[in-house]
Amino acid sequence: MPLKKILTAVVFIYSLPLFSLETQAGGIEFARAAQEAQEYGDRELAIKYYTEALDEGDLSAKHQAYVYNNRGILFQDLNNADEAESDFEDSVRLLPSYSDAYFNLSSLLSSQKRYDDALALLNTALTISPEDAELILKRGIIYRELNEIEAALQDISQAILIKPSLGSKLIDQSNVYFGTYIESATIEHFISILSDEPASLDGYLNRAKSYLSAGFFKRALADTEYVIELEPKSFKAYETKAIILYSQGAYDKSIRAFDNALHFAPNNAEIFYNRGRLYKSLGDNNNASFDFQMAFSIKRSEKKYRKELRELGLIR
Repeated sequence: MPLKKILTAVVFIYSLPLFSLETQAGGIEFARAAQEAQEYGDRELAIKYYTEALDEGDLSAKHQAYVYNNRGILFQDLNNADEAESDFEDSVRLLPSYSDAYFNLSSLLSSQKRYDDALALLNTALTISPEDAELILKRGIIYRELNEIEAALQDISQAILIKPSLGSKLIDQSNVYFGTYIESATIEHFISILSDEPASLDGYLNRAKSYLSAGFFKRALADTEYVIELEPKSFKAYETKAIILYSQGAYDKSIRAFDNALHFAPNNAEIFYNRGRLYKSLGDNNNASFDFQMAFSIKRSEKKYRKELRELGLIR
């Protein structure tokens, strides 16, 4: 899910009253009209007005940079990557301190797997704005994609230390386990990850959840596999493994891991519930219904089990 940072510094344009463009032919007015078109979702019209704003020739270099950034976002939305890249490049050229444009350009390059170009760009941006948490996070995520784990951990932990709210961006929030089993990454998670080896098997599972929260799925899986190797009947390890596999998109393997967890803990309502959420996310309401009913029969006082059954029309 590509992240984009939309113009905020020209909000004063949008606050001006909208008069007819024929009576006001300045770049500011065209930029304001473009923002309005963008708000209403008319990308083509917004691009037209942003272009006319630039053609007027009366915008400052700063405001030109903002306009290029916004038009680049629109081009990217329309899958015109070349035009988007050109606009983002013009934006950072005109305003070298404009971190939003660096962010958007690096996101575009990353989506094309041009990681070296994206890293070079971010390194340049961070020499100008070394404490920009979102740029640091973006670089860390690219390092994570390249499996340069130590560099990724350093950048991502630094970004979250500067701006803790960024922890929620590390995992796709459409993940059905986000907010419940998977928490937003915090600096405490990174303390767990970067500290000495855990002293117990539960410690390894806690570290696995920390890796999971930060999006380091391979390392999370390695910790759960280690626990399973030493304690083959650990239903907690299998449940954690199932959620990690789901987060990687390995749905069949995730179901098998849940099955193993239930084999060793057949009366655990939460495992039934979590497997049911997996089935529900895949559109398999028959299996989801069975699992939610099993969870509810084991623990009838749990409101979230009742809620799932009500949504599936099984109870009132």
